[in-house]
Amino acid sequence: MSDGSETAHGKNSNRNVLHLGFVSLFTDLSSEMIYPLIPAFLLSLGASKEVIGLIEGIAEGTANLLRIVSGRWSDKVGKRKVFIFLGYGLSAVSKPFLFLAQTWHAVLAVRFSDRVGKAVRTPPRDALISTSVDGKSKGRAFGLQRAMDRLGAVGGPLLALLVLHFSHGNVRLVFLLSFIPAVMALPFIGLARETAREAKTATKKSGLLGAGFIIFTVAAVVFTLGNSSNMFLIVKARDAGLPLELIPAIWIVYNVVCAASSPFFGSLSDKVGRAPVIIASFIYYSFIYVLFGLSNSLWQIWALFAAYGIYYGLSEGIFRAYIADLVEPDYRATAYGIFNTGSGLALIPASVLFGVVWDNVGSQWAFFMSAGFSMIGFLIFLAGLMLRRRSQDNNGMERSQTG
Repeated sequence: MSDGSETAHGKNSNRNVLHLGFVSLFTDLSSEMIYPLIPAFLLSLGASKEVIGLIEGIAEGTANLLRIVSGRWSDKVGKRKVFIFLGYGLSAVSKPFLFLAQTWHAVLAVRFSDRVGKAVRTPPRDALISTSVDGKSKGRAFGLQRAMDRLGAVGGPLLALLVLHFSHGNVRLVFLLSFIPAVMALPFIGLARETAREAKTATKKSGLLGAGFIIFTVAAVVFTLGNSSNMFLIVKARDAGLPLELIPAIWIVYNVVCAASSPFFGSLSDKVGRAPVIIASFIYYSFIYVLFGLSNSLWQIWALFAAYGIYYGLSEGIFRAYIADLVEPDYRATAYGIFNTGSGLALIPASVLFGVVWDNVGSQWAFFMSAGFSMIGFLIFLAGLMLRRRSQDNNGMERSQTG
């Protein structure tokens, strides 16, 4: 594990989290203007639920192959900002093309391009954040960045509601206007500063492919097989009777809870450790998805969307901080790339499988299936913790015997 000496602390480094937080805020402001509307838009173009799952699986999954490439390349050249700018820039220019889409194939192309941008920027961005703060504050830093991301996700649906109201339900106009906040995010990247690279030590406390990192990645991949696209939650809400114009509103509820819970659980993980919070995230996700499967009324859906936001606080920032605990700074972008690629590739069968089960057996069993995968991921993670603890105990005994 890395300690607090891994980064050169200064005014610029400490501000990186805030600057990159604003980048995420404006980008999510743009993304969340359109994301909740895409399922209904696809259905209006004649797409089935299987097609929705296919689009999300391809867009989220195949684009994530680039995360290893961008992460490894960023580590090799020792630069983060150029990858961050290219990634956010590509996503910005992709979104307005939804305005022109006439078939689901065009929507797939836009979603794929947008996700490629995310794949390029995310590993270098997370690596830059992890080396911009003290080693004991990584949970708080990632929690703050994810909270600002979610604040943008609150404002995005609000803007979409305003546009839909004044344009009499013109969804395509929402897609076109989403370009504006996406472009506003880019100048903040220029305000961030590269952090000083540490001299490599002769002995690493934790290698890139150490057992802890590998097992955590495997657990996350298995969990992701049941963590299908959130678009299916919106479809579930529509099936429960949620009107089209209230889709942004229920998405706001979810994101408000995300924004509020992320800093809290991030700071909590700095105090009590990452593992207990990660364990809670697996169990909590299973519980929520079982309830989604059992729900059949609109008020239950509203309550579950709010409760689901807590899962985001338990997982997103904590997972990033945990990887930073396991992997040395010079290899973190690569590690984030490997982790996100593994999880991202699992989204391809996950979303397709969820759509197939929903169409052929029903939504209840689709949600139960997801809950089951989450529990398997939890058991793998728990087994990994036990193996690490046993290894540490054995190492301690060997040192005491030779001391």
